[in-house]
Amino acid sequence: YSYHFVITRHNSPFAEFLMMAPKADQVQPMFHPQLLGEPVPENGRLKATALDKPGFGVELNPAVTLHRPYTH
Repeated sequence: YSYHFVITRHNSPFAEFLMMAPKADQVQPMFHPQLLGEPVPENGRLKATALDKPGFGVELNPAVTLHRPYTH
């Protein structure tokens, strides 16, 4: 979620985006399906308007069952 910072820098024309699809053959949100509304690049670009929501602009997906992978 460094996009907010990168978009304010005039000399940072690019930012890293991780390909989270299993075969790295498509652009998929990093925390899919846990988060809704994650901004993803289209045609290699991320528009500033994608970051206009409060905070990071994402919401928890209420349809996903959250669980702790480890117990203490």
